[in-house]
Amino acid sequence: MGSIYLIRHGQASFGADDYDVLSPVGIRQSRVLGAHLAGLGLS
Repeated sequence: MGSIYLIRHGQASFGADDYDVLSPVGIRQSRVLGAHLAGLGLS
C-alpha cells in the first residue's frame, strides 16, 4: 500500500512585500526536510 506524506510549507516572510517567498528559516526548513525525505529513499 502506498503512503501519503502531508507536509506544511516552510516559514514565509510574513508582513514583508515578498510574503510569498520563504524566509531564511523557511529555506533551512525545506533543506532539512529534503534531506530527511531523501534518507527515507524518497526523491
